[in-house]
Amino acid sequence: MKQKKLYLIITIIVTGLFFANSLNAQETEVNSPLYVGADIVNRYIWRGMGGGTTPNVQPTVEYYISNWTVGTWGSTDIFGNAKELDIYTSFSLKGVSLTFTDYFWSMDKRYFNYSNEKTGHNLEFALSYENEKYPFSISVNTMFYGEDKKVFYDFNETDLNKNNFSTYFEATYTFEIKQNLLEFFAGATPYTGMYGNDFAVVYTGFTATKEIAITEKFSLPIFTTISVNPQTEDFFVIFGISL
Repeated sequence: MKQKKLYLIITIIVTGLFFANSLNAQETEVNSPLYVGADIVNRYIWRGMGGGTTPNVQPTVEYYISNWTVGTWGSTDIFGNAKELDIYTSFSLKGVSLTFTDYFWSMDKRYFNYSNEKTGHNLEFALSYENEKYPFSISVNTMFYGEDKKVFYDFNETDLNKNNFSTYFEATYTFEIKQNLLEFFAGATPYTGMYGNDFAVVYTGFTATKEIAITEKFSLPIFTTISVNPQTEDFFVIFGISL
């Protein structure tokens, strides 16, 4: 009971602090190549995989230089037991984007260790296309170095350092209903790896986003994601606030 009360108090405090900071930031906002924001979600789900069942704070910092974006994204649960830090850079031109991401979520590993044998990092290249006339996008994402080893998924594999190249495809379609956004998505993996076994659809669902007006200059975006992993037959219900 005490743990549940502490859990609720911490969630309220964190939400209040982010809300106050975001309110002040939006009312004094000027054009800037620097973006700072955060989501607060009831739990963390990524590409059909669960990241725990406690609320997470997920900050983002991005800097835009013409067609280039450099940024970092993180996630931590409110108790600090599960943490993730990602660094990425992306180049976009006429709807096509090439993104490099360095993921790190293995808390039992040292962050600055990039040796192929012991690293907790996963390095990924992603290629995506977003249609400029229609709200459709598609992406392919492949891990090419790091902790994603073939030996974890193939019991016959004897090379402990062979990369698995786990790959994830995703297609999205977004449209607006009375100033509310609705995005449908479907994700699949072509072979056994980080996301699932063999070829399989591993993540599908929709996200609905609505902005709640607080003042004349500030609105609070909220979103809900309802999704399933057809291969594991699991489902996820997410509620979040964007600041």
